Amino acid sequence: MAIEDEMMMEEAMMGERPPLPNMEGANMPSMEGANMPREDLLEGMPPEARGALMEPDEEIEIVLMSRIANMSPEELALLDRAITPDVAQVLMKVLPELGEIIDKVQGEMQEPMMQEPPMMQEPPMGALGGM
Repeated sequence: MAIEDEMMMEEAMMGERPPLPNMEGANMPSMEGANMPREDLLEGMPPEARGALMEPDEEIEIVLMSRIANMSPEELALLDRAITPDVAQVLMKVLPELGEIIDKVQGEMQEPMMQEPPMMQEPPMGALGGM
């Protein structure tokens, strides 16, 4: 056994531990600036990039549609009741893809309704249009 190994065993038996290295930042990135005001986050961003942030993304829309398609009829009905037109407007600012989805659903709902006699039409539903 080498002298170093003997010293380590003696330290282990005595209950002393060698000092640990500084682990700051080893597992998580620094959270400094995480609570920056919105203006600071957008400060260095060119205007065209800011505008692009608010444009719908086709990939996100596909993911959202897939998630909605996997919901049960009960979950969809609950979501439809919860998303009022006012709430939908705010959600579309966060997820502009929702606007595209709502437009598609409403378009699909309008086609069958146009074929029904006017007396048979149901009252308008929530933001998802009874999806």
